[in-house]
Amino acid sequence: REFPAPSVFPSRRELTEEQQWMQYNWPGYHNGVSLGGGFVVEDWMFYKHTNAVDPANLQLAQDTPFDNLAWSESILASKDLQSAYATVDCHVNNFYSNADLDEFANFGINAARVVVGYWVFDDPGLYPDDVWVHPPSRSGPYGAYGVNPDGFITPGTGRLTDLIIRLWNRNIKVLLDMHALPGCSSPHQSYAGVHCEPGAPNTWNGQAHDGISGGHKVNRANDGKTWTDVARKIAIERVVPWIKYVNSLAEGAIIGYELVNEPDIASNDATVEEVRALTVDLGQEVLECMGSPDTVWVGISTAAKNYPSGAVATDYKTRYNGYRNAYVSDIHHYFFWAGCIDYGAKTTSLDCVCTANLPGSKHQFEDADWVAWMKSGVFDQGWRFYVGEWSAGSGPAHKCQGGVPTADQSKRMWRAQKWGYMNQYLHYRGKADGGSSFVGDFYWNGRMGYNWNPDPGVCAGPSSATHYADFTSWDWSLLRLIKLGLAEPLSQMGWTPDAIAGKKGEACAGTIAVLCDGN
Repeated sequence: REFPAPSVFPSRRELTEEQQWMQYNWPGYHNGVSLGGGFVVEDWMFYKHTNAVDPANLQLAQDTPFDNLAWSESILASKDLQSAYATVDCHVNNFYSNADLDEFANFGINAARVVVGYWVFDDPGLYPDDVWVHPPSRSGPYGAYGVNPDGFITPGTGRLTDLIIRLWNRNIKVLLDMHALPGCSSPHQSYAGVHCEPGAPNTWNGQAHDGISGGHKVNRANDGKTWTDVARKIAIERVVPWIKYVNSLAEGAIIGYELVNEPDIASNDATVEEVRALTVDLGQEVLECMGSPDTVWVGISTAAKNYPSGAVATDYKTRYNGYRNAYVSDIHHYFFWAGCIDYGAKTTSLDCVCTANLPGSKHQFEDADWVAWMKSGVFDQGWRFYVGEWSAGSGPAHKCQGGVPTADQSKRMWRAQKWGYMNQYLHYRGKADGGSSFVGDFYWNGRMGYNWNPDPGVCAGPSSATHYADFTSWDWSLLRLIKLGLAEPLSQMGWTPDAIAGKKGEACAGTIAVLCDGN
């Protein structure tokens, strides 16, 4: 079936001044942001600190598990079908407004990691014997909307195409990130679309008609297909053709396809072969179907205990050694839970934050997962990588700040990490074909949803510089950091390749107090 045409006309603007500056001074660098929370709802991004709790409109009680399936169920239980569709339509079309995207472009953002779930691409034509809760009507304002056999409200691809065109018009390239796969690809994670338990049936094991571990029932036909089969079919028959379609409308709009985010994180459930099947093996099929390996690169994320980064690196050099220019590794690098802490002094060293995993520094072995990549030598051999998620957030520091971020902590943590990433680019410059092995970073996240309300009668709640003071995760919002001047354009800081080494003193000096509660 043909994909819906965008409602946004492709019309590319001139580069903003900061985008021009980035292009001239840091050629090939993806100065990026992850756009989560729109097409995949994560509970913690929408927690409230008041008694106004309304799950159908993403007003969530603090620390209450929630996910995209729970949202679909809440909407459908409290609204008629057209109002349910209108609620989701408001959300996916407006959570990142045109004003937000303008803000990113003016800041110098030139790449976005757009987070999606498989249900956006699901379609009745894939498995005609599967029973949709509500098939798309193909008519009216929400004719592309439906409720798939697993219970997810899907908007179809139209609104996603609109977002890609809106980004392309602002010279922001897109890395498509499949955060949630059919069947649940990581246990106990909101980002997986559903909170599931380890073990079959899930993405890695079991037949689709048996449902999802944790007691989730589905309407999939008893025809022998596994959840892995569903994931592969959606990737090859829906995602790849859609990428081709979008790039035919807006040349070069989508530059990469990350096949699965953090597969089977911290779990032993999936075997090496099972994770390979939906990452490096599926990548081969995707590239073949794309028709040209130079068109779109494949993002490879790691998190499974049975297929850690070191094992993937070994596979790169053996099984997949012909894919050096096609596979690009995604490293997630956070200081929110730990890292660079002197537990005796109860401080975080900003010098460590700056130089963590920078080859040759005294902190080059700080992040063990990253170290395995480094020791394998693949980055020195020209295999490319990026930091797909990072944040100024520091949970240990919040314990000295009344449980919330402060402007000083957020600014210093953002600046120190950004200094490190720019120096990663310089260290690996010339090692990959056509440039640096380190291709850029994507801040997590574009915005938070603390004051967002997708009810069609409201459909408002912009990212704010004033409304988030008591929100424990406001420093995860790049828009808020920009609005408050805590994240600064690189040109304003004078961070050119020639000058950045001399900026280390201002970016990397000092410490931040942590763990004041003793834990």
